[in-house]
Amino acid sequence: MIKKAKIVRKNRDGELEINWVCLKEKCPQNCCGHFEDKLPSCVSLENIKHDEILLLSDEVIKYNKKNLANNIARISDDSYIKLTRKDRSCPFLVDGQCSHYEHRPHLCKAYPFYIDLFSGINMDLSCPGVGKGWTKLSNIRKNVKSLTKIYKKHIKDVEKKYA
Repeated sequence: MIKKAKIVRKNRDGELEINWVCLKEKCPQNCCGHFEDKLPSCVSLENIKHDEILLLSDEVIKYNKKNLANNIARISDDSYIKLTRKDRSCPFLVDGQCSHYEHRPHLCKAYPFYIDLFSGINMDLSCPGVGKGWTKLSNIRKNVKSLTKIYKKHIKDVEKKYA
């Protein structure tokens, strides 16, 4: 694992960069491979497992239009998940590549980034793209946009239940 001190730097133009690149089809782990609990010391109070990929309403509409509705399940009135295979892998993973890359869930688009309550945007250092090259922070906007959509859904659900 790469040291945290070598994750962020300023380039010659003064722009922040992170020591990460998406390896896409060359990734040995692949984001959509076998899902496992990334944070084994944490437990979901909502009883959501890491292999249950939350889908937003716009994604459910896309899945229905693409005749992929058999790959989703409703878990509440307004919440859906993308189903995985018995081995917990993604059904869209074919020969190590995402067969529905343009229609992948926001959660998949956001990986390896997540928002931590204490420290803001973080990166999963177990991602094989860590340490493989430098990417301008400004170039991860799409990842962060997908990330915030997922968090907004979670916040809305939590407020509805507990606030």
